[in-house]
Amino acid sequence: MAVYLVTGAAGFIGANYVQFLLAREPQVQVVAVDYIGFAGNMANLDPVLERITFENADIADLESMEAIYRRCRPDFVVNFAAESHNDRAILGPSSFMRSNAVGAQVMAECSRLVPVKSHVHVSTIEVYGELAAGERWFTERSALNAKTPYSAAKAAGDQMVRAYMQTYPQLNIRMTHCANNFGPYQLPEKLIPLAVTNVLRGRKIPVYGDGLQSRDWLHVIDHCEAVHRVLHAELGPTPAAAATDPGLLPIFDISARHEVTNLEIARLVVTELGLDPAEWIEHVPDRPNHDRRYVINPEKLETELGWRPSRRFEPEMAETVRWYRDNRDWWEAILADKGELGVDWSQLPAGTS
Repeated sequence: MAVYLVTGAAGFIGANYVQFLLAREPQVQVVAVDYIGFAGNMANLDPVLERITFENADIADLESMEAIYRRCRPDFVVNFAAESHNDRAILGPSSFMRSNAVGAQVMAECSRLVPVKSHVHVSTIEVYGELAAGERWFTERSALNAKTPYSAAKAAGDQMVRAYMQTYPQLNIRMTHCANNFGPYQLPEKLIPLAVTNVLRGRKIPVYGDGLQSRDWLHVIDHCEAVHRVLHAELGPTPAAAATDPGLLPIFDISARHEVTNLEIARLVVTELGLDPAEWIEHVPDRPNHDRRYVINPEKLETELGWRPSRRFEPEMAETVRWYRDNRDWWEAILADKGELGVDWSQLPAGTS
């Protein structure tokens, strides 16, 4: 029986992956790791809780993680664990550096010390920074040019994983970068669930600045399918030329090639709830250092591994809005525990202006 170790398993994408994995391969053993930080929520695993082994652990703690590896002996590792919200990273960047950079190195080290069949480090489109005017998209060959505390911490983790790829060729480690995800179980600090939950509570949707920041959107299950394909792909050894060409490293960018502005997202949410966008959207002060646009090209993943997204944006957006509408108890419990998750940048904390 194959053993999968999934970190960040109580978060948005991690929980969706665990559920996806058990639906796809019911007989596997899943070791779900999460330290239940700000974005972790055990309720996300309720549908599969009796079918997994849960470990409460911090991926940046080498001793704890190595002990889990030696006890559970995973065959496959997927590291989703990360602090992932730009707003919170501006207010407190240190925890982001610990999880996203140190945690990435600790996970790679554990897979080196206790060998696994393959290990996927899940990263983000944001490590590439802001797309220059006139450019179509980023690719796996693009320079890492992160400019926010969150994305810089992820880029630091990426650099360490890239170093492991080339320094320890026996370690079968891969990496993905993904477009913005949407779907169920996303913490309502992110744009889509924040928009839905605000309107359902009779509040307007706060749109930063002019709302024309443009993002590449992908349904979370399409992301899970892509990660699973990368995890199990038969990849040859990394060629020596990868030392100067990162496009030759086992790195795959994931996207549905669907670009939408934040303002369009807000309008779609309001319309799906049967209301007038003109009455339910308000423009608020932008956050500091807000990336204007980023898009990635999934051609390498498509051509080398045969992956394609299977979910269309518009119907899946409608279904996502309905999920938050129909699962009010889930998000009301989060708000009762954490308080309001939006940030008012008109009241700038010291040191962020």
